[in-house]
Amino acid sequence: MVVEYIDIKRVFKQRNWWDLIINLKLTLIITKFIANKTKITPNQITFMSLLFAVFSGVAFWYEYFVLGAFLYQFSYILDIVDGSLARVTNQTSKFGAFFDVFTDWIKAPILFVVLFIKLNQYDLLIILLLLLFFSCLINKYNDMLFYQGSESITKDIKNSSNTSLLGKYFSFMQQKNIQPLPSTIEVEGLLLFLYPIFQNVIFVYLAFFILIFQFSIKFYAVLKKVK
Repeated sequence: MVVEYIDIKRVFKQRNWWDLIINLKLTLIITKFIANKTKITPNQITFMSLLFAVFSGVAFWYEYFVLGAFLYQFSYILDIVDGSLARVTNQTSKFGAFFDVFTDWIKAPILFVVLFIKLNQYDLLIILLLLLFFSCLINKYNDMLFYQGSESITKDIKNSSNTSLLGKYFSFMQQKNIQPLPSTIEVEGLLLFLYPIFQNVIFVYLAFFILIFQFSIKFYAVLKKVK
């Protein structure tokens, strides 16, 4: 079976803004090539993604910040490819899903620590880790609601005002298979790609704004649920 671009697009998960701006075309090309021309498995791609993240961390540590940024970006592209390849070639597995999630959870925080230490931004690192911690708490609560069979926070937000302008926006973005709001992927892009290249603190503040914005929306939904 020959895999075409339309087949890959059909199995894409909901796209975030960073993918649409930076990665989408390249991800399609790499996934199609691997599916049609090689015998590389999705789990091998996940391992390669982890390996390039390690190379990125080493580059940051030795203060090759631009190189580290591009190594991180390629690691992230491979992280998209592994899932797309697994779904389009019917190679999904429980181990593959666990391996992918596990590597996702460890790569970015470790790279954050290495990068901010080498740039002597200890105060910003502490704020970032605290924001990530609170964001993680809200996401865990969201997961708990889902597994208990309750409406998740995310679903509540999407369904809260279907007739309003915000509701129509969510509906439109869902039809286009695009995430309606910036996510932690945009945070990683700002902090691990743009920030090490330009070393302008504005990218850090933009990342903080996204994390605070996400937390505020989800925390508001939590307060409405517990009343």
